Amino acid sequence: MSAPAVANRYAKALFELAKEKGIVEQINDEIQGVQAVFESVPQLQEVMAHPRMSVKDQRTLLQTGFSDCHAIILNTLYVMVDRGRIDIIAPVAHAFQSFADEEFQIARANVRAVRPLSDREKEEVARQFAKKVNNRQVVVTSEEDDDLIGGLIVQIGDSVYDGSVRGMLRRMERKLVTTNR
Repeated sequence: MSAPAVANRYAKALFELAKEKGIVEQINDEIQGVQAVFESVPQLQEVMAHPRMSVKDQRTLLQTGFSDCHAIILNTLYVMVDRGRIDIIAPVAHAFQSFADEEFQIARANVRAVRPLSDREKEEVARQFAKKVNNRQVVVTSEEDDDLIGGLIVQIGDSVYDGSVRGMLRRMERKLVTTNR
């Protein structure tokens, strides 16, 4: 079975358990935190994958490093270690985030702009794009993109809304080319 499919299964099982206990938000925060640790400390992934690292040692390392996490998180990590799947923690966290977002009717918008957006600008983007996603709550993250001349590129799920100057120029060019034929 492919890694994304396996990650989806782990995330779904974790989500169902968290939902049953009424702690989806807490578990989401914690699994995102675990994933952030694995992402920010690449040596952790290397140590966990080392052939001389026993499953018992891996469990001990996880217990020590993530002792503040809910037992559901630790048990999920233990199962992943037992089955040699700790390498898919990022896709599991991402899939869990998707399940939680669906549960709470949240859409995530990634905005690329010439400069980071202020809180007021993020609120405006969220307000404008809420209509496009069936009035769901829109959570906006922004990142700086030095390749942009101006404007914004907003990605929500698989949809990309290109309001950049470059995008506008491309659309104008296409329009001119098609009308001159």
